[in-house]
Amino acid sequence: MMTVPSAPSSAPSSEPSQASTTHLALEIASHPVSKPRTKSWATYFAQNTKRWQQFADGVNFQTIELKPVFIESIKTFQLGEQSEGRTLKALAEQYSIHHNDPDYLVAIQQFIAEEQRHATYLAQALQANESETFSQQWSDGLFRKLRQLCGWEMMISVLLTAEVIAITYYSSLVQASSEPQAKQLFERILQDEAIHLQFHGEYLCHARSRNGAIRWQGHRLFLFMVATLVWCEHRHILKCNFSSFVSFAKRCDTLLMNLTAL
Repeated sequence: MMTVPSAPSSAPSSEPSQASTTHLALEIASHPVSKPRTKSWATYFAQNTKRWQQFADGVNFQTIELKPVFIESIKTFQLGEQSEGRTLKALAEQYSIHHNDPDYLVAIQQFIAEEQRHATYLAQALQANESETFSQQWSDGLFRKLRQLCGWEMMISVLLTAEVIAITYYSSLVQASSEPQAKQLFERILQDEAIHLQFHGEYLCHARSRNGAIRWQGHRLFLFMVATLVWCEHRHILKCNFSSFVSFAKRCDTLLMNLTAL
């Protein structure tokens, strides 16, 4: 069983006791903070790059075996992981200037690189199973359009929604996978997605610290609509971890609303 790499002492930690990685990612610890801890996050992402290098050294991506019935679904999520993040970088630069927080831009650049790392390794796993990656896909295209049309807070809201979905999705792949290397890869990505949820959540909670109740309710509605679409398209995988759409939607809502305690 793999464990989630601990964040720096001043940043949130998702370290398990004896719980599985899946349960760990779904039970994110809440650490109330007065303001985002950007420098700690930038340090964490830099350290996590080294952890990924160590992980990759122990995996032969050319021999990973994926269940054929899951490949088309994995291709959709692989495409979602490989965004260049141009709009996000531009918004992060504006945020950094406005809040006099240059480390935020550094952390966002590292976050984007981490997502691209996921895309690279998923692509290698797909290629090992004689499957090419998608160049475009309708649901991914919809998310990209949403990200391009909004300001900083809406951008982070969309990203948080994607992280919630990613946690439920990769936890389902962990449950469904029997091939050891595939399981390890999905577990490792799942660990990152749980941390990403905390990272973005910390900033969004700070932005919504005053009069944020209505915005959180709107966010919950948006998440529910996205969860409905995702269930329709990927339920053959999600059912490996969730007995019904209701249980899946409830878990998504819980993951989002847990952030309000940050």
